[in-house]
Amino acid sequence: MLAMTEIPSRIEDRFASTLRAFLEHSLAIANGIAEGETFTWFLATEYQWEMEMAGEWLIGSPASRLSDSQKAILRNFLASMPEVREAITSGRRIAAAQANKSTSPQWVDWLEISSLPEWNSFTVRTAMLLSQLGRPARNDAEFAAGPRPVAPTAAGA
Repeated sequence: MLAMTEIPSRIEDRFASTLRAFLEHSLAIANGIAEGETFTWFLATEYQWEMEMAGEWLIGSPASRLSDSQKAILRNFLASMPEVREAITSGRRIAAAQANKSTSPQWVDWLEISSLPEWNSFTVRTAMLLSQLGRPARNDAEFAAGPRPVAPTAAGA
């Protein structure tokens, strides 16, 4: 009976995957590159949003393995997110109105994004955060584990 048979599925350690995603986005922000390409307004917005969502989960989730001091560091970092988000939105509108079509769109995007004082502060703070929060990932045996199989259980239990 298929309906009564449990099919083992693969689950992923939510803390490890969230921290991994957060650190990947942080590296992209700190280095100014995304998937080998120069940042665009869209990527800047997406990466900032992903970092904010992951950061909030890392602070608030009962599954989080960050220490209280690491959570405090992350809270302090996230406090600047509304200003960064607003700067990206405003900068994008201004850049669209004065787009320089003589160079490639990505180069124009990167010049405009990197000229935002909030973005420069964001990249510096992100680089500092990487050094402070990289340790939990390196010391967490589960961080690189990725998906793990669920232990089979008796049907109906």
